[in-house]
Amino acid sequence: MTNAATVRRAALMLFCLMVMALAPQSPAMAADSAYVGSESCKGCHAAAWTNWRSSDHYQAMLPATDETVLGDFNNASFTYAGNTHRFFRRDGKYFAETDNAQGVMQEFEIAYIFGFYPLQQYLVGFPDGRFQTLGISWDSRPQAQGGQRWYHLYPNEAITHTDILHWTGSFQNWNSRCAACHSTELKKNYTPASNSYATHWAEINVGCEACHGPGAAHVNWAATGRAAKDPGFSNLLTGKGVWAKEGDKTTLQRQDSGNAESQLGVCAACHSRRAELSEDHAGKPFGDLFQLRLLEQDMYFADGQIREEVYDHGSFLQSKMHAAGVACTNCHEPHSGKLLAEGNALCAQCHQAATYDRPEHHHHPVASTGAACVNCHMPSTTYMGVDARRDHSLRIPEPALTVELGIPNACNRCHEDQDAAWAASAVAGWNPHADSKMVQARVMTAAWQDQAYALPGLIALANEPGNPAILRATAVLESARFPSQEALAMMQQQLGDPDPLVRGAAARALEQLPTTNRYALLQPLITDPSKSVRMEVARVLADMTPDRVSANGQGELIALRDEYLDALKLNADMPESQLNLGSYMSLAGQPEEAERAYRQALKLSPAFVPAMINLADLYRAAGLDSEAGKLLQSAIETAPGSAPAQHAMGLLKVRQHQLDQAVPFLKLSAELDPANSRYDYVYAVALYETGQKQQAVAVLEKSLANHPGNAEIRSALQAYYTQLGETAKLKALER
Repeated sequence: MTNAATVRRAALMLFCLMVMALAPQSPAMAADSAYVGSESCKGCHAAAWTNWRSSDHYQAMLPATDETVLGDFNNASFTYAGNTHRFFRRDGKYFAETDNAQGVMQEFEIAYIFGFYPLQQYLVGFPDGRFQTLGISWDSRPQAQGGQRWYHLYPNEAITHTDILHWTGSFQNWNSRCAACHSTELKKNYTPASNSYATHWAEINVGCEACHGPGAAHVNWAATGRAAKDPGFSNLLTGKGVWAKEGDKTTLQRQDSGNAESQLGVCAACHSRRAELSEDHAGKPFGDLFQLRLLEQDMYFADGQIREEVYDHGSFLQSKMHAAGVACTNCHEPHSGKLLAEGNALCAQCHQAATYDRPEHHHHPVASTGAACVNCHMPSTTYMGVDARRDHSLRIPEPALTVELGIPNACNRCHEDQDAAWAASAVAGWNPHADSKMVQARVMTAAWQDQAYALPGLIALANEPGNPAILRATAVLESARFPSQEALAMMQQQLGDPDPLVRGAAARALEQLPTTNRYALLQPLITDPSKSVRMEVARVLADMTPDRVSANGQGELIALRDEYLDALKLNADMPESQLNLGSYMSLAGQPEEAERAYRQALKLSPAFVPAMINLADLYRAAGLDSEAGKLLQSAIETAPGSAPAQHAMGLLKVRQHQLDQAVPFLKLSAELDPANSRYDYVYAVALYETGQKQQAVAVLEKSLANHPGNAEIRSALQAYYTQLGETAKLKALER
């Protein structure tokens, strides 16, 4: 580095240090008179209020004080990614010395604590109104369990200031990623022009009104004699139900005509993997506020078990408990959040202990770890390094799924000294009439492997009304992998399904149809009662501009577009939302707006590779290959392990008639993502066209072994076998 460059870099660092050292702004209380605060509830609801004060909800977020901070700030140190980070106190305040956005060690004041058990995180405020979550957290478990230590949430990676997951970046921002579920009645108040926040809340943590809705009307109702039937709350939290024994059934049955959905919707607002559609949560159904993630491959295993952090709701929707009308408060005390009973007594509330809590059922010694209902039916997965969370789909262990498909099972989580075959042999015959997930798992595995024979199974899963809606919706969506008249007929039928999850999935599944065909099928859903469905329709109809429809349909289409854009604006501070906006504008024929959105995504997160790739594709479509190449090169330098970036660069070289240069990029993309058969196909074609014909065939043969139902791979192999005179292989392939 030259002396001049060194001076410029030092000056920049000094400027950044000066700016970042300014006193952070604190979020203010929202000036909404409808919200009265949890203290207003204490007088009439003392027991509930006391329970709440001991809950995770109360401690979801609080100022950093001697009473709330659990971490060791006694000049403790922790080494990570080549830096030694320090935690200390000064003048009664808490500080962390850690790497800033430029990679320079700096002291930051801790403004708030985030949670308390089994880990506690810490928030740092900045002058532009943003709060960021430190990547180094405190393990608050007892020392005997490995706790009472500082640790990094990504212990096996080196998350430095250039990484997209660095604590100072968009993906660790409290205002956009955390605040809505850790505070009450949050208003983000993001200003794109200045990239700043004036975030407000009604209450710093998850207070009474976060679940019940604004309380002013209720307080007035109580103060004026409680004469009116309506107690004044917008959120109905009924749903626990009335349960009783029926005949010789060994499980209690729900007796009342109500359902748990209103309560589940309130809890799911935070306890689900979802995208937010509105900040105004009070009194609205879940589907008007959020879009729920389905049982997709990156989130769940093929049988529906949790894979990534999905926060319970999507898991619970698959369960027999949900189908029977069970609500969250049938197991959890609503104000403390704690379980209503300890051990198997919790399940014995409804499941007769004489039948289920005995060795003949659980096949383990009484009171042993293996005899615990939750260890078999709700196995746990650890997230954030130390946080074990139980699968809420309440399933029967099936080690046979592990043997056949590699899906985890509850048995081997405990019996680590045995293999899955041993567990499958032990379980066989215990309960031959148990509902198995084998069919679902086989179908979903085949679909994720692009095997065309999965389609009949997907159609059967989607059309079976007894299946959970989230499974049916997933089957509808996965059917889009296999375009056919049978799949299209099923999708058309599911557009009229009573459940918005299924209707929304059917809309997404029609994305590959020609524009006019899509519009003809989806036009009735433009005014669907569920906002989550309308947003799927809006995205899928991005290229259906109002001038292409009748005068009667133009107003509906314009209103739909405006509603969709408003939903994206809600999360305008998130690079993913800007990416979606850019994709929408590109399809809508507005490349300038698309470019602006992609550029904004990169402003929010300079290392956000998907935005680089999409912007490069936009430039390529405009004939600006040179600009596209620069972006893709930047993407590869930022994330060398990104298969999409390598693939996009390879395609650019192909379009530039530089096949020899394309091959290394295409090869690397196929190696980085072996599950993507399209990468194999393009790589093989490039090999063949550059004269490496046997290598091309070898790539396709290996790919076909991994994706035996892939028509594109099979067709290419047939063509190449024919051209190379490989008669025996051709006959074997066609059998």
